[in-house]
Amino acid sequence: MPAQLRCRDLRAGDILLKVSDGSLISRAIQMGQSLSGGLNPHVVHAGVMFDSTYVIEAQGSGVTAHDLRVQNRGYGYCVYRCTNPSMAQGSGTCAKMMFDIHQRGGNLGYGLSGAIGSLLGTSGRPATPGEMDTLLDRILAGRNHQFFCSQLVVYVYQFVAEQCGVAAGTLFNFADAKVPPSTLAASLQGHPAFAEAGYLLANER
Repeated sequence: MPAQLRCRDLRAGDILLKVSDGSLISRAIQMGQSLSGGLNPHVVHAGVMFDSTYVIEAQGSGVTAHDLRVQNRGYGYCVYRCTNPSMAQGSGTCAKMMFDIHQRGGNLGYGLSGAIGSLLGTSGRPATPGEMDTLLDRILAGRNHQFFCSQLVVYVYQFVAEQCGVAAGTLFNFADAKVPPSTLAASLQGHPAFAEAGYLLANER
């Protein structure tokens, strides 16, 4: 049975799946995912841990970092952990790099239209290593690119997987831009490269 976690139990690269908190935005996302046939419509957001307290996430202001003990204290999460420590650490570092880039140039805004479009299905192949490298080069050069929450998580993990010698498609066999939070949640359940580490209750850190 999954264990209740505290911040001290979290690690870099942990994937946090936010459970609906009943807010208007959460209810709208949940309804959209339900209407599109999502298996886990109550999972409404996703992020990647940089360390044991800061989660990197794509939301209204773009790629941001929030302290789970302060800004995100009132949210509950399911926590999944990559079983490859190098890939997990690399994904935490890559997510933090995206945050740093956005802080410098403001070029990684939130992709609301992409988030809505992702509800239409998961068709589409994973990006090739060359396509991922090209996108990262464009981002590093200050070009604008929008991410929504679960898209950022999938892109980061697919990119780092390739750096670790694991084909992106064998980790997540879908295009990052086609993955709403509910689909990411479904893919993590029983995934051989991830384990359910436990859960964080709202206001208990």
